[in-house]
Amino acid sequence: MSTQHAAVLVLNKRLSASRARVNAEVRLQLTGILKEAVVQIHQRYFYRVDFGPGVYPQVHLVSHDLLCTCSLEEDCPAVTAVKVALQKEKSTPAETPRNGYFPAVPHRCPVCGARTSYDPRLTSKNRGLGWRCDQGGAACYWKHQAQAICSAYQEKWRRLGIDPAYLPVQPHFGFRDGYDPERVFPLPIPECALTQL
Repeated sequence: MSTQHAAVLVLNKRLSASRARVNAEVRLQLTGILKEAVVQIHQRYFYRVDFGPGVYPQVHLVSHDLLCTCSLEEDCPAVTAVKVALQKEKSTPAETPRNGYFPAVPHRCPVCGARTSYDPRLTSKNRGLGWRCDQGGAACYWKHQAQAICSAYQEKWRRLGIDPAYLPVQPHFGFRDGYDPERVFPLPIPECALTQL
């Protein structure tokens, strides 16, 4: 009874896409596993790349912006497999989420470009996963959300053919009881102790 153990390729920094550009042996190994890779859409915004049982890790998830969730990120051979599949039109492209929605934490901050990390306090059903930037903290997250809202309103106005510069601006909401928020109150009595503070 003999059992044969096939050699398992471990995808790490030694077997990365950047190393394949300079090393012919690595290029040959990666070309072999890329031919066997199966690329599928996963949860609308990701690609699921299955390299088969001879590669560890066997399954990789690549985001719509072509960054792998493993430690190699954009240098992962799974990203190359997705690019090859898209070029050969074997795979339809994954959906790009609407601006301001994050199905996964971005690898880089869209505002300043620094690394990001998951922040569960900022997670929302409408905004997706919350994150914070290593450089700007949660301020970058909220700045990006504000930019997304502004661009959504501009797109909506463009579709409706409305120029916001020509919208009538009313000075204030007219209250029924005569309250005027712009009313200037008279100065207090000069003898009052509050005026001398």
